[in-house]
Amino acid sequence: MNIKFFTSVIALLFVNQIAFSQKGPYSIKSSTEFESVDDLPLVQTNPLANGDVLLTYAKGDKLDKIGFQIFSGLTLSNSNSPNIKSMFDNKKSYFERVALTSKKSFVIVREVFKETKTEGLAAVEFSPTSLETSGEPVKLFQSSRGIIGGGWGYGISNSNDKTKLFFKYTLHNRERKNELNKEEYGFYMYDENLKLIWGGEYEMPYTEAQMSTLDYQVSNDGKLYFLISVRGAEGKEGRFEILVYSKDKKDPKIIELKLDDYILRDTYLYEDKANNIVVAGFYSKMGNPSIDGAYMVKLDVANGKFSKLGGGYYEIPSEIIKSFMTDREKEKLEKKEKKNEGNEKKDLGINNLEIKNIHFLENGSTIIVSEIYYVVTTTHYNGKTTTTTYDTYANDIFVFSIDPAGNLGWIRKIPKRQHEGGAAGVGISFSSAVKGSHVHLFYLDHIENFTLKENEAPKMHQSRRGGFVAGIDINEKGEVKKYNLGAAEQYETNLYCRKFVDGRKNNLVAVERKKKKNMLFSIEIK
Repeated sequence: MNIKFFTSVIALLFVNQIAFSQKGPYSIKSSTEFESVDDLPLVQTNPLANGDVLLTYAKGDKLDKIGFQIFSGLTLSNSNSPNIKSMFDNKKSYFERVALTSKKSFVIVREVFKETKTEGLAAVEFSPTSLETSGEPVKLFQSSRGIIGGGWGYGISNSNDKTKLFFKYTLHNRERKNELNKEEYGFYMYDENLKLIWGGEYEMPYTEAQMSTLDYQVSNDGKLYFLISVRGAEGKEGRFEILVYSKDKKDPKIIELKLDDYILRDTYLYEDKANNIVVAGFYSKMGNPSIDGAYMVKLDVANGKFSKLGGGYYEIPSEIIKSFMTDREKEKLEKKEKKNEGNEKKDLGINNLEIKNIHFLENGSTIIVSEIYYVVTTTHYNGKTTTTTYDTYANDIFVFSIDPAGNLGWIRKIPKRQHEGGAAGVGISFSSAVKGSHVHLFYLDHIENFTLKENEAPKMHQSRRGGFVAGIDINEKGEVKKYNLGAAEQYETNLYCRKFVDGRKNNLVAVERKKKKNMLFSIEIK
């Protein structure tokens, strides 16, 4: 452990204990039961800027079965099933998804052209209040050949201010061998009125054997930042690059991401409130397979360089790693520390830590919310057949607060153990939100963890087996309070916390199935 760093944060560790309370700034409310439109399954939940919630229903990807409902607060105010299929001559037209911009709402339609073995997207505008369509369909683009994934092959995303709408797809390979094939992507950037800004099909600068795509960000000014990893030659380390695509330029600007002697782990690309393009994630020291800490660097697009934001690197102190463990578990780690004392390559670290969200507080701080999340695959062979099972685990949450100057404010560990059979993990993990300078976390927990002490390890919560709804409030000083929002059973539904999204009214919303009917739930933050 870096002694200088450790000394600078040791005072913060004494407030790492969690205060528990039955009451808190939270309440869970629900609508009355309602039926799906035309008995269709729900495919999208979109909170609108005015606080209303738009629900979209579709039968698979069939264009002739689309339904909308709009909720004002928790009251159903309108419902409609527009006949979008009649607007298309092409029989192979399918519902793709609903896309919202800062000004308009669209149904995105996938069209498959059998004769040319190509496909593309079109859009139909609709009103999020009347739920009626307006105007004629707008053709967006058509691929030059087949795309990978078919109906699942499109990436659709907004800029942070929702003034840009971006579409991405991957073309079928020209070459079968990864060593020869260079992936080709369709990139198309539109404004909030769905007018094309730039777009086309672009060949990557490296072969599939050389590169992997990691993340991308659409900026408010209409650029695409595409984060990739490039494998090194045999015996050499690879590197990370950002490919910058913009209007009137077919070839991207290539910027290499260099982080001293550290190895990048999980990465997250985003645009902050000051319109800086930032790469955040986790790093390991050379030779250490575990995660040692978090990093955050800002991109200078003009000069093609990265600069550290304040400290740049935020090492996780061993005292935080060892908190909320049994005395026996802690003793084992302390023996390991003593044995490897002086060898930074064998510092205590964390495995399987993933960034789940990044928030910006009113005081200018950046909050990185992460979770230990992994899937265990087990293969059984009985002499005749082979079966494979999956188990998903969502464990401790780690929250990093970085002040406006880029310096570490605090790191907090929220102890948690969750398990679910299968690889989806829909019933575990958490949701997060911010209000003012407070961070709020919500997840299902084992009831015995409500009064957990720092020298105790949390009990495992099994998905679909009751538990209680935990609410975590972390203030700007890093002080943590945990609240019990009640037994999950009282809601007579799954209450999958990870499904809840920002409702834009100091709340999180999600639709849950209850006794073959639906209910809209809202977790409200006072």
